[in-house]
Amino acid sequence: MADVGGGDGPGQDIVRVGRILAQIVAPTTFIASLLMYLGTVRLNNMYWALGINSSMLSFPFQEYVMASVKVADEPLALVLLLLLMAPLVHAVLIRFTTWHRTALARTILILFTLGAVSLAVAVAAMADWPRSWDQPHFVKPLFLGLGAILLVYSAYLYTTLHSGPLISSTGQIVQRTTLAALALLPMLWYMEDRASEMGREAAKAIREHPEETLVAAVVYARQRLNLEGPGIDESLLPDPNAEFRYRYTGLRFLIESNRQYFLVPVCWGSTPGARTIALPADGSIRLETLNVMTKQPCSKGH
Repeated sequence: MADVGGGDGPGQDIVRVGRILAQIVAPTTFIASLLMYLGTVRLNNMYWALGINSSMLSFPFQEYVMASVKVADEPLALVLLLLLMAPLVHAVLIRFTTWHRTALARTILILFTLGAVSLAVAVAAMADWPRSWDQPHFVKPLFLGLGAILLVYSAYLYTTLHSGPLISSTGQIVQRTTLAALALLPMLWYMEDRASEMGREAAKAIREHPEETLVAAVVYARQRLNLEGPGIDESLLPDPNAEFRYRYTGLRFLIESNRQYFLVPVCWGSTPGARTIALPADGSIRLETLNVMTKQPCSKGH
């Protein structure tokens, strides 16, 4: 039987696919846009869960990139590993099946069946069936991508079995580029879900243990601010000549963004509906921060 491996070695496959993708979008532009997007999704979900609309915030590009690193590092490493291993696995599979058409036909049937089952699992997950299935967020993109890849690859092997190896180098590149895209697109979906989940988990950690993630804050103001919240204490300084006479303690500093200070009460996480406080960072108040690692006891009413 003729060699169905189809031409060049695995190294050339990666190079050619890379050149095709580079003609569509510059790698640096794609990576920068991806990191920016993932960082935006993570931070927006985090601060939304903390009660802050994303329109109130403004971060530099570096902040979004730093927020995206933990989201993208493992998935991108996995994709790179798969792209490097796929040509080698293909070469080994072809080598061990070309000696007998029946062996290759059975391999095609197995791959097609696994692909169909994977797509069925993905469709069931997207339809939220069964209702009792508490599915991890990676199930939908994983099985959708795996099913599509196995079906396309089994179709490629079926064509090779009955028509011989592809003569056109362009046809081979299209096939391999398609497989690479089918691996990348579900991974992008997974990374978006991962960014959302990590943002919500970070918000949950801040709510449950603010003393471990947020420094304490003291606010001094010229006029009474009427800050309300569980654990906030207002006091009037005795010096009538003091520039800032009102002092507010029992606060935790969340973030400074868009010329605003965002603070939360110390008993904020234990109180449903507790407010996030935004104060202008324009000199009308004085803000002091200090590292207080102890958890302040909150009464049952708080």
